[in-house]
Amino acid sequence: YGLGHLRRTLTVAEQLAKDIPGVHQLIITGSMVAGAFGLPPRTDMVKLPALSKRSSGRYKARALPMSLRRTLAWREQMILQAAVNFKPHLVLIDKSAAGVHGELLPTFRHLKAWFPDTKIILGMRDIEDSPQATRDEWVKNGIHQLHDLVYDRILLYGQRSLFDPVHAYEMSAAAAEKLVECGYLRRDPAVRPPDAVRRELNVGSKPLVLVTVGGGGDGYEIIKSYLEMVSLDDHEQPFHSVVVTGPLMPQYKRKALAKAARHLDVNLIEFTPDLTSYMAAADLVIGMAGYNTVCEILSLQKRALLIPRSHVRAEQKLRAQHLAQHNQIHMLIPEHLTPTMLAAEVKALLASHPPQNSLKMDGLE
Repeated sequence: YGLGHLRRTLTVAEQLAKDIPGVHQLIITGSMVAGAFGLPPRTDMVKLPALSKRSSGRYKARALPMSLRRTLAWREQMILQAAVNFKPHLVLIDKSAAGVHGELLPTFRHLKAWFPDTKIILGMRDIEDSPQATRDEWVKNGIHQLHDLVYDRILLYGQRSLFDPVHAYEMSAAAAEKLVECGYLRRDPAVRPPDAVRRELNVGSKPLVLVTVGGGGDGYEIIKSYLEMVSLDDHEQPFHSVVVTGPLMPQYKRKALAKAARHLDVNLIEFTPDLTSYMAAADLVIGMAGYNTVCEILSLQKRALLIPRSHVRAEQKLRAQHLAQHNQIHMLIPEHLTPTMLAAEVKALLASHPPQNSLKMDGLE
């Protein structure tokens, strides 16, 4: 659904293409912007009917006039047919062990019955949700049984010394034995040099602040507060801003932000597949605490102010808290988000030294 799953999957696929000569890969995704990214050699993609989430956390069909039940049944058949025809030696699932509402289960049954040598691997981000919420969700959806009986390995894209899912989520001894602590997924260097990006944005010698809210589905308030901060004293603003709204932000909200930014020293961008180049050129990154944003910040060792999502899941808040405790980022909880508070944080961070990353970043290798 979000950008995070797709970007993480593409990052892993690119590494596999480098490390395994002649490997063929098939990516299955529901992302609406899947076509915006290049694919590694010998890689193809199956696009599933897209889903989105309501504010309650429940799924719905994103664009098609179909019920959730019909949409899921269609996705289930497409995933199964992909496995039947592609006959993979290895299947890597990103985060959701059973898929949405168990859509992966028929494919698992087929592979176990007809292709028992196929390895089924779960890629697990550093933090899923709060311990209690995750335990409840796993019990409800039979995830412990999948860990124990279906998956051959569980790859942790994180560091147990920062957050230990085995203890926090009460994983079984069998699942813990399968878990491989990979470390965080380091991102490749920027495609374009910082000087080229700064020339494009006409920044000059000013510091550059990048504001990014991932897909943008729930990032409106952060950008709105930031633009209000810039407008307070724009004629004296000692830095330039580039703001990325994200492709999932509703159009009426993007239009409101574009109107607010019209006369400010701000470049407003809806989406770029080359976000890393903008981040590499930035002196400060303001964003939410999604996994991919954090990996990019850690890889580039950027000053960062993270404003984590505070509803539906506690994952971002927990990630930001743990990273702040390790002096990797600064954190501002959404309830304290005001233009005045943002201005104070931006001023202090631009005057500070960039952090030295102390975390394990060789997860891809």
